[in-house]
Amino acid sequence: MTAFPIDALVPWVDGDDPVLAAKRRQYLDPDAARNDDVGGATRFKSIGEIRFCVASILRFAPFVRNVFIMTDGQDPGLDGFLEKNFPGHPTRVRIVDHREIFRGYEKALPVFNSNAIEAVMWNIPEMAEHILYFNDDFMLTGPVRPEDFFPDEERVVCFGSWFWAPFGRFLRCVKPRHGGHRTIGFKDMMINALDEMGGGSRFINLGHTPRPLLKSWFEEWARTRPDMVWKNLTGKFREPFHYQAQEPFYLDMARRGKLVLVPEESKTLYFKRRNKKDYVREKLAAFDRSDKCFACFNSLDYCTPQEQELVLSWLSRRIGVTV
Repeated sequence: MTAFPIDALVPWVDGDDPVLAAKRRQYLDPDAARNDDVGGATRFKSIGEIRFCVASILRFAPFVRNVFIMTDGQDPGLDGFLEKNFPGHPTRVRIVDHREIFRGYEKALPVFNSNAIEAVMWNIPEMAEHILYFNDDFMLTGPVRPEDFFPDEERVVCFGSWFWAPFGRFLRCVKPRHGGHRTIGFKDMMINALDEMGGGSRFINLGHTPRPLLKSWFEEWARTRPDMVWKNLTGKFREPFHYQAQEPFYLDMARRGKLVLVPEESKTLYFKRRNKKDYVREKLAAFDRSDKCFACFNSLDYCTPQEQELVLSWLSRRIGVTV
């Protein structure tokens, strides 16, 4: 039970879907296709992580009322999996198409850019005021409580840390180029958000975690700063001028004294494939020794099939589901 409803949002894409792949190719230039930060295949790859993301919410955050999966004419086909593992569970899982999310912004469609989707994801009529935003490679790995994200109705928790903006700008200047495109990093988009919000000497370096949000803030933001919304809707793929869409929210909440900042590393297990022998086994063994309640499994498509099977088996055990 919660004092107020809490819903979860998860964007998802199956990049191997031939219909969506053909649509994407209509807008994708060769340089962007070779850049993983822009239009490379890994940005759209799925090996079934969405099953574990949703299952972890149902298992460890049963207070979540709805899980909205945002897609472009696709369906991850979770019904059988969820019915087998969570029969009668009260949380509703619903597919929300981009055409619904982009109501009023239809001329931006189609988009293949997470920044655009995140700029309008508040646009679901039945969604609760209090939202937990997950990427599909984020999972819960232990029980959580509503107050871990929302200490009360007005305050939110942000899992991250302050970062000195001048150093972030220096890092952006020395980034390498891939083809005709400079690498577009996560910090670059947070710096862009800081600039859009009036600038400053520091920004919040957001962690790879679930992100608590307030729908009403984004509705007001869209009314008062439509220029910012449309900025992220310009371009079918990531552009160097795009900004990280949740960063303005957290910066504003900090200025209002309504932000609780918690270090990411205190809560999160982070997996990113390294060219190191036995990396996967050693990483999963370390995870087994941890009681942290979040995990991010980044770019599992870089793993070998055997390594992917190790990761998915570990997730099955940790979350307690049968695939």
